[in-house]
Order: sequence, then structure tokens, then C-alpha cells
Amino acid sequence: MPVTSTSLALAVELDGAGAHPASWQVAELTPSDGPSVIDLVRRVERAGFAIATFADPATRGDHPTITGRLAPVEVAAFAAAFTEAIGLVAAVGVIHAEPFHLANQLASADFASHGRAGWVAEATDSPTRAGTYGATQVTDPDALHREADEVIGAVRRLWDTWEDGVTIADDATGRFLDPNRLHYADIDGEFVSVKGPSITPRPPQGQLVVFAPFGSISPHLADVHLVDAPTVVEIVARADAARHASVGREHRVFAEVEVVLDSENGSATQRLAELDGHTPWPLGDRLRYVGSADGLIGLLADLIGRVDGVRLHPAVLATDLPILEHHVLPELSRRRSLVVPHPDSSLRRALGLTRPSSIFARTAATEIS
Repeated sequence: MPVTSTSLALAVELDGAGAHPASWQVAELTPSDGPSVIDLVRRVERAGFAIATFADPATRGDHPTITGRLAPVEVAAFAAAFTEAIGLVAAVGVIHAEPFHLANQLASADFASHGRAGWVAEATDSPTRAGTYGATQVTDPDALHREADEVIGAVRRLWDTWEDGVTIADDATGRFLDPNRLHYADIDGEFVSVKGPSITPRPPQGQLVVFAPFGSISPHLADVHLVDAPTVVEIVARADAARHASVGREHRVFAEVEVVLDSENGSATQRLAELDGHTPWPLGDRLRYVGSADGLIGLLADLIGRVDGVRLHPAVLATDLPILEHHVLPELSRRRSLVVPHPDSSLRRALGLTRPSSIFARTAATEIS
């Protein structure tokens, strides 16, 4: 079922024990005895979420209690073997990254998931991230934007270096590839230089679905704009701005919403106070909903027709996820307000996005005409 003006595609962030930095303590879990990521992904798929996203530890900064985290692309590829419909979207930072390796890693995840992979391209830097790459931290916003654009553009171009139909496997002639459909990327930019072609064939989706916070990269490089704002009114305004910036190009807009829900353990307000008593969770630009399941249903209903999807960030997965599973999503499903991907469907198809042809094929077609 594609995105429509009467439905929402719901995504959920499955980062550790939850979005709140004290989630591990309150859930009384350690990384070694928490629920496996496979259990979580299976649960959210059964619940009706269209997408599960996995955070990039290198862009999240130092966690106060966790010293080791799993790499998101590998998690998405691993989860692919245990799921059949849900989109699996890995957040991977682009600053200092090598686009050749990044393109091949993400393409491999798309093959593993049979076309259900996506990428949250994060254009942020930190001393820890820069140190990992042996580089100097980038602090200038304009430089971050330029480098992010260049890396993402290079990754997209590398995905296209293998045109559709390049593999011919002709026994009679002994040819495996059609050389006319295999191309060099030939990228020589300010930040990256790549000859190419990719060593991985073109992903099943042609191009993975690229998610990015609106404003962090040039609009034409994102398939899905993630919008942050502290109120619904401001989210709608940001969503309108994202659509205006992407006129003439296929795109979707998702709102980011942090969630703390009333539970048997106490009201949402009480729970948040307890969590903050361990480690404060500063308010940022993102909308934070603190309240009942019914109130969240109303908020999501208000966003239908104004955005194409919402990514939820549950404060504590062990507490908030069951409420989403058993109360929020069933009610939205009853109202037929959810985008539910079909088994073996691509993420692009689930979001109503077409599969693009290779830029090299489009260039050749233009030259012929």
C-alpha cells in the first residue's frame, strides 16, 4: 500500500534500549542481556511498522553507560534474513566517509534484504568521529553541507555505474558483463576522488531510499526529508518547506517524534522525571510527546495528509514499544491509516517511489535522442 493523503508510514528507531539516555538503567538491562535486535525487528514488523531504523554510533556521541554498539549496516543486513516486509534503514554518517566503501556496504544490505534497505545520511561530525578517521573535526556548517553533498552524490553515482542488464552471462561468447553498460564514476571533487566503477552490482532498488534531515543536504539528494520541529504547527510548516524545495522531484516527508507514554509503571510525566533523574534528556528541536496512547493516536491522526510518515523514537523500548504494539498501531490499523508493506516488496514501492534508471542510461538515451 503506497503512501496516500489518508495514511502514514510509521518508522521506529531501534537504538539500544531506547531514545532516552537512561533507558538501560530504568529497563534494568545491560547490552548483553537485552532483547536481541532480531526479536525487536520481528515485533515491530508484526505490529505494522513500515520501517525500522538503526542508529550510527559514530554520529550519536558518547553514551553515558554503553561503550560498545553494533554497526547499523551490518544490523540491517542481518535482520533481513529474519523479516520479509519491513524496510530496514541504517543511519550512516557521511563526514570523512569513503563513498566507495559506503556505496558497496549499502548496496550489499539492499541485496541481503531483496530491496528493503534504506540509508539515513547524517551530515554531522564530532571529535570522536573525526578521531576515528584520523581527521580534523569539521565545525563549519557550510563545509559540512558541501562534504555531505559530495559524498552522497558520489555514492549515488557509484550505485549507477552498473546499469540494469549489464550482467549477460553468455556461455556462447564467454562474456559475463556487457562492457557498454559498466561505467567509471570519474569523481574528482573537493573532498573525494573516486574512479570506480563499483565492485558491487546495482542495488535491487536501483538506488536505496536516502533519508536525510531536511536542510542538512541539498534537497535533490534525498528521497525522504526528515523534519524536526517542537510543535505540530511547526512540523507542518517545515514539511511544506521541504516539499517546496523538492518541487519537480519525487520525494516523501517524515516527521520525527520522541515518545514517552503512560504505562502501568506510572504516568508519562512521572516516567520522564524518573528517567531524567538518572540522566537528563535535553529537549532539542524534535517534537516530544509525553502522555497517553490515545493522545498519541490523535497527534498521528492530525499529521495524516500533512506528512507522508512519522519516525517514532520511544524513550524506553521495553516500556513504550508494547504500548505502541498493542494500543497505538492497532487503532491506526483499524482506521486504515497505516501504510503496511507487502512481503517481498521493495522499500521504494512501499513508499510509492519509483525505481530510477541509471544516470548513465539516461545520459545515453538523451544523447541518442
